[in-house]
Formats: sequence, structure tokens, C-alpha cells
Amino acid sequence: MKKFLVLFLIFCTSSNANEEQKFFDLLKGNDKILWLRHFSAPGGGDPDNFDVRVRSTQRNLGKFGIKQGKAYSKLFKKNKVNIKHALSSQWFRAMETCQFFGEFKTFSALNSTFSSQFSHNTAKQRRQLREYIKNWNGDGNLLLCAHYVIVGEHLDYGASEGEIVLTDKNLKILAKYRLKIKN
Repeated sequence: MKKFLVLFLIFCTSSNANEEQKFFDLLKGNDKILWLRHFSAPGGGDPDNFDVRVRSTQRNLGKFGIKQGKAYSKLFKKNKVNIKHALSSQWFRAMETCQFFGEFKTFSALNSTFSSQFSHNTAKQRRQLREYIKNWNGDGNLLLCAHYVIVGEHLDYGASEGEIVLTDKNLKILAKYRLKIKN
């Protein structure tokens, strides 16, 4: 039984390492889009008193989210991944996530449309983001720090907090990656 357990653990570790290597190999082409759902922010949705300009009214990264950010930053440096363009939602939890990858700009098309206060923006934001991607020249990897609803709207995939979905310019999903970190 012990031998089986050891072999099983070796296989799982090897499988995770292979998955990680394949993901980072895809990024070496420097022409991919990384859709990153922000790192862990305790709670769900936005509070009733939410104001996009005021950090204290929003859900922000928790201790685990910061731990995720540090681990991803270290992993990207180790794998020499170049993020040439980084865009973030104007929500603080997305901006806090994006800062772990270097300089970024905010882009309102990445803002959450989950709450009724912002849901009327869905079609407009979809057009804006699709237009941006259409005009993006593919020179250097593009990081988009966004929210569950934005990733789902464009990729028809429900990403977990801290999960990266890698696509090409046509939004074809090439890989998914979520760093496994103990909470």
C-alpha cells in the first residue's frame, strides 16, 4: 500500500509540473492573452455602499490573495514571462492583483457587471473589450485582470479566483492554470 501511495504522489507531482511547464511554454511566444480573475478577496459581490473610487467601500484582496500574488509574481519571474501590456478593471481587488505583474493601466471594459448597479454596461463593455483585442497587435503578452462575469462573458468559462485562462487573439482557450497554494 505504501508503494502505491508513493507512486501516486510522484505521478500527481509530475503531472502538475508538466501542466505548469506546458502553460509557461505557451507564453514564450509573447503573443497570448492572459485572462486573470483577481486573486482571493473575501466575500461575494460588492457591498451596498460600493464606490468604484473608494477602496474602503469595496472587497479587497485578503491575506490569501496577497499570498497568491507573491507566489504568481515569483513563478512568472522564474519562468521569465514577459507581460508587455497589462490592463485592469477599475475595482481595487483587480488593480491589487495586476500590480504583482508590474505596470498596468485601468480599462473600464474590464469592470464587473455583476451587480445591478453596473449590469446595464455589459453590452457596451463587451464591444469595447472585443474592439481592443481586435486592434491589439499581438506584440507581447497581454494580461487582463478582471472578474468572474467578464471572463465568463468572453470565454464562456467560470474561472476561480486567481485562475489564469490563456487564449489567442481569437479567444480560443489554449490553457488554464491555477497555482496551488495552501491557504
